[in-house]
Amino acid sequence: MKRKLAVLLSVLLCAFGLTACSSSSASDTASEDMAVYKTEAVALIDTLVNEQKTLDELKAEANDEDEAAAFEAGFSAWEDAKEELGAVSEIKEDSADVSYENQNKLYVVSVDGTFDKRDAVVTVTFDKKGNLSSVAFNGVYTLGEKSKAALNTVMGLAVVFVMLIFISLIIYCFKFIHEAEERAAAKKKASEPAPAPAPAPVVEETVEEEDDLELVAVIAAAIAASEGTDPNGLVVRSIKRVGKTNNWKRA
Repeated sequence: MKRKLAVLLSVLLCAFGLTACSSSSASDTASEDMAVYKTEAVALIDTLVNEQKTLDELKAEANDEDEAAAFEAGFSAWEDAKEELGAVSEIKEDSADVSYENQNKLYVVSVDGTFDKRDAVVTVTFDKKGNLSSVAFNGVYTLGEKSKAALNTVMGLAVVFVMLIFISLIIYCFKFIHEAEERAAAKKKASEPAPAPAPAPVVEETVEEEDDLELVAVIAAAIAASEGTDPNGLVVRSIKRVGKTNNWKRA
């Protein structure tokens, strides 16, 4: 029984020792990787800021197209930051710090640099294969500069809000302008004279047409009676109506 316990204890001690050795080995490997990334980052920064190589030469050293694109982006980043930072004074290798982003599987190296116009922190990232992923130059600003930038941002937002309020007031006033126009139109319409009534239509008097032969016979009979003669001996040459009044009807 004691022998079995001794064997079991020995096995556990061996397993623990192997685990410790494995962990120590992994830690040593990680430390070596960190040191390599620091060295590569500092060398790349020095190459960029001192313009030791052209872009084509840097891209020729790339392991794949992604790394070549990262070299080109880093070269452009330095060209953009050069005017603000000025010429390089010192790249502080001792300040290099390496961290690992587990989510993105990236090694991030941050190195402090001293430049003529402004200090900066240069950030270089590598993927899990050790290929360059990106390069960024971040200027270091004083508290006064940060406060000024914040103040400019606040003022910009304030101007935007004031303009929005002003535009809202203008849109709101359109209602009163429309009402004023309607009142002016109604007042103008009320002051205009009423149109004259249309003249009544003229009704023409219709004259009943009488039969010509009957009219002639009646006239001849009347003349004959007044003269005491035979109406057959009378010849009516013409008949003229005088005025608009029908005298025969009045008779």
